[in-house]
Amino acid sequence: MDPADEKMIAEIDAAATALRAAGPGDFAAMDALWRAVYALPRWAFIARGTDDAPSPFVGELDSGPMLFAFTTIARAHDGALSAGLDEEAASRVLTVPMPDAIEWSASFADSGVRGIVFDLPGFGYFAPLANLVPMRDYMAANPAR
Repeated sequence: MDPADEKMIAEIDAAATALRAAGPGDFAAMDALWRAVYALPRWAFIARGTDDAPSPFVGELDSGPMLFAFTTIARAHDGALSAGLDEEAASRVLTVPMPDAIEWSASFADSGVRGIVFDLPGFGYFAPLANLVPMRDYMAANPAR
């Protein structure tokens, strides 16, 4: 992994840990985490379907069906294994460049997917799909200080 990417992932992990310690009502901690996630060059997903028409893995969590997204390809592989997929399935990763990944992910709400969860099993921070585009727009209108 590129050193710049490693630094971004370390910042995201630190922000996720800070949010977990602060609690879900801490807007500053939540804002810092999502700004870091939105700054990634791409989001990774466990690929399902055919190579010609891949789709992202959707897992059933307590809060409903969720897109499983990852900050790195290696984490997508590990997440697939932890979700019970075999090595062959775990090796199929779909990456979607930013900012296209935001609207692409949000479009799965039309299929009944409720949210997106990142980096399971390690972290598991999530957002409703309906919030992805508004979060992007909020960050664009309100740059980090």
